[in-house]
Amino acid sequence: MEAHDLALKLSFAGSRSPVPFVTGPQFVNSVPGVPVCSMIRLFIPPEYWSQENIFTVAREVCRVVGPNSQFDIGFTLSGKFRYDPDRPAAGDTARLTRLRLKEPDVMLRIAGDDGDAAFRARFPRLVFEPLGEDFWRSLYGPGAVKDTIQL
Repeated sequence: MEAHDLALKLSFAGSRSPVPFVTGPQFVNSVPGVPVCSMIRLFIPPEYWSQENIFTVAREVCRVVGPNSQFDIGFTLSGKFRYDPDRPAAGDTARLTRLRLKEPDVMLRIAGDDGDAAFRARFPRLVFEPLGEDFWRSLYGPGAVKDTIQL
């Protein structure tokens, strides 16, 4: 599924989700200076940011993209005023990935104060089980991400 179309579908799903989230075509392909580089960014209001709510949003995303898709979607807190793809997002981040199409596993990594937690779920049930601590890199240093015109 093309990222632009996926962003529109996720935007629609987020407006009807029990845990609201926003995204849109302007959040396709993260830009320099953001904590998560991913295919699409989702923004969750701070009052909904909890492990259980992140699981709920991850299940909603998985249902939208389906079991035959490959994806890498970053989650972060929404801002107070407006959503701007050119501004850094909050430090609280999560990342939902499915990189191997032949396997039904979906990985969810949630950055935390005392270590990053990893979870795995399998299509079709999508029940997230802890895998323990994980040291994925949720933040990129200055200069680590380049604008495509700089490559």
